[in-house]
Amino acid sequence: MEIVSYPAIFQQKNNQIEVDFPDLPEAFTQGKDMATAMEFAKLGLAITLNDKLGHFEKAPQVSELAKVQAAHPGAVVKMVTVDLEQY
Repeated sequence: MEIVSYPAIFQQKNNQIEVDFPDLPEAFTQGKDMATAMEFAKLGLAITLNDKLGHFEKAPQVSELAKVQAAHPGAVVKMVTVDLEQY
């Protein structure tokens, strides 16, 4: 298993929940509700990290959850955790 966790920002916009990763801006996604947004966030995180690692790039350092929450007080901020070997 290769478990990784990164903080993600979940914000309601235009009848969707948009998801952004401060440490991996290319892993943005969205979903119609929180459950769907979280599933797409896991998939986006796994694909982005596997692509970076496959090209011999380092995974970015993980930001502290509290710092991301403080920077985005109006948003829901959660850790997104995936096992990279499952993707």
